[in-house]
Amino acid sequence: MKKSVFLIMLFVILAATFTANYSIAAGETDDVEHNGGEEHPHYSLLHFIAKLLPDGWIPQPMRWKQPDLVLNTYLVILCLTVFTFLGSRKLQLIPMSNLQSLFELVVESLNNFFTGVIGAHGAKYAPYVSSIFIFILCLNLLGLIPGFQGPTADLNTTIALGFTAVLGVQIIAIKENGFIGYIKHFMGAPIWLAPLQFPLHVVGEISRALSLSIRLFGNIFGEETVMLQLVTMSAGLLLIAGKIPWMPGQLPMLFLGLLFGLIQALVFSMLTAIYIVTFLEHGEEH
Repeated sequence: MKKSVFLIMLFVILAATFTANYSIAAGETDDVEHNGGEEHPHYSLLHFIAKLLPDGWIPQPMRWKQPDLVLNTYLVILCLTVFTFLGSRKLQLIPMSNLQSLFELVVESLNNFFTGVIGAHGAKYAPYVSSIFIFILCLNLLGLIPGFQGPTADLNTTIALGFTAVLGVQIIAIKENGFIGYIKHFMGAPIWLAPLQFPLHVVGEISRALSLSIRLFGNIFGEETVMLQLVTMSAGLLLIAGKIPWMPGQLPMLFLGLLFGLIQALVFSMLTAIYIVTFLEHGEEH
């Protein structure tokens, strides 16, 4: 049962995030085209797919010089979909395949970890947070593979992720507290301060989505920028000194990138879990 809920949550997050990401990227593509498109983008190995398809089918945002953002997001979604399908198509009570064992280890470990954060009452929402963690982690790590782009190094993706996560929290809040209780939470106490507190709470929820977005974007974009500069320095050393560096200049940053990608995915999902807890505690008080 837990694994089926995890799969459903993962699918919903992938669909919602990609839809938002696609819409934002499509709007940004139009803006760049209207502004003359004076950009020098960095293309990925997937760029040929956009060339094969009719113009406009795949948005290519240029603001952060990652026109293949949507294609790389598609790749992550495809890989996760294939992995979950293969890992769950022939589930057995006692796993007989290594893939099922790995699948169960990942799902159960993440669900148990986030259940400890949310609490026993909110254990049923752990798969939602676990799905967010896996998706963001894969997006972060994709940028470390030569020839690909990390979608989270683009503000389009992180804004979509931030608002998708916070929207899910609001849906959980309504389910747990009822619509009336949800509105009362925003009105606060005492009731005569509701005209002041209600808009402040609304702004607070929007700011949560923005803070999640900007934090994730800033860290991943900064990491990839540093890595690009190190690659450039290594190439410059080869051209100027005529010597091949004994170690690629970006290698230390690659190991740090693995750590940063994990930390940022964990921070994003932990904050989402904490946002859920705030509404669960409000429901228990009433």
